[in-house]
Amino acid sequence: MEIKNQNTVLKNSFPEHGLEIEEIISKKPTHLVRWGTLYLFLFILFVGLICWFVRYPEITDAKARLNSINAPKEVISKIDGKLEKLLVENGQDVQLNALLGYMESVGDPKAIDQIRTQAESVATLISENRTNEIISKISADVDQELVGELGELQPAFQKFNQSFISFRDFIGRGFYLRKRNMLGTDMSNLMRQHNILMQQKNLLEKDLSLSNETFKANKSLVKDKVISDAEYRDQESKLISKQLTLPEISSAIVSNESQQNEKRKEIAELENQISIQKNNFIQELRTFLSQIELWEREHVLRAPVAGKLVYGGFLQEDQQLKNGQLLFYVQPANASYFVEMLIPQYNFGRIEKGQEVLLKFQAYPYEQFGMVRGRIDYISSIPTDSGFQSKVILPQGLSTNMNKVLNYQNGLIADAQIVTQDTRLAERFFYNIRRSFSR
Repeated sequence: MEIKNQNTVLKNSFPEHGLEIEEIISKKPTHLVRWGTLYLFLFILFVGLICWFVRYPEITDAKARLNSINAPKEVISKIDGKLEKLLVENGQDVQLNALLGYMESVGDPKAIDQIRTQAESVATLISENRTNEIISKISADVDQELVGELGELQPAFQKFNQSFISFRDFIGRGFYLRKRNMLGTDMSNLMRQHNILMQQKNLLEKDLSLSNETFKANKSLVKDKVISDAEYRDQESKLISKQLTLPEISSAIVSNESQQNEKRKEIAELENQISIQKNNFIQELRTFLSQIELWEREHVLRAPVAGKLVYGGFLQEDQQLKNGQLLFYVQPANASYFVEMLIPQYNFGRIEKGQEVLLKFQAYPYEQFGMVRGRIDYISSIPTDSGFQSKVILPQGLSTNMNKVLNYQNGLIADAQIVTQDTRLAERFFYNIRRSFSR
């Protein structure tokens, strides 16, 4: 009775909303309301686990530039003119010093190459002291046929050919060499004559010694009256005649030695002339080879290294080129890359050798191409005005984290991020809270 009275009082107190309130109070709570606290706790726990397992690295920004130990080599035009001949295709593999093309020239490259081969063969013979074989290497008939095809090298070849004609008299069966042989023969004859004179002198000295002993014996016989004075004088006259012969032989020996010295002087003078002419020819040969090398450097395009050739632009024969214009790249097969990085002094104490570096090249947006991973290999101990110089190696080359390989271009600029500490997200969150309270 008492409860009924109370309900009646409530209904009378809220005549307009009594039924709605009664409906709310009597309605059973939903599942989310009853278990919401547990779900919130589980959600916070899940977020905490994520913050624990997810790492948030601390980074230091720096500027970097791509470089290479064996970078692609450029082939550029050395003169203004037309590309007369193009011998290679884009993407072709080439060997060291392979012919790539010819620039416009008055001379015939084949004729110039033939002359260069002959000149190099002559230089080899001279270095091996086989000068007598030079004439067989330079044929006058062939040279004359090529003179009209040498173009810009014709004056240099004419000077070299004139030097060869002069030098030809000193080698092989030339006049000076025949004269040298004749002087050698005269020298041999004089030496044989000298030997004969020496033998005569030795025999004469022995005969004179015997004659002296005989004369001494005859002198004793004269005193003993065994022989007459006339016979003694006759023996003395013979002894004096033999004594006079000895100075004549000695004089002939001296004259022979003087003649030998004269021949030696003539031979020395002739050898000096041959040496001078040889040196002049060698000098002209070297000058001619240097002129050929200069012509080839300007008109012949060759591969500086072995590797893959890439056109530096749109190329075709008879195309007008300018001096210094890029024509080709040659990418070596064993090229290795590294990055030069300038570390700022801010946070420098946290940077160490071996730390990871994330490279975002400006030429290749990282949103599309990704980042290249590197590792610090060297840090200079001497600072510059902009920071500390360092070297970053690329273990995976120019392959990005999106499995794309970037094309090498010398001097590419990159934004570098040095990972100084790979901390957990939770550790970094609590570290920031602790740092805020410590202020």
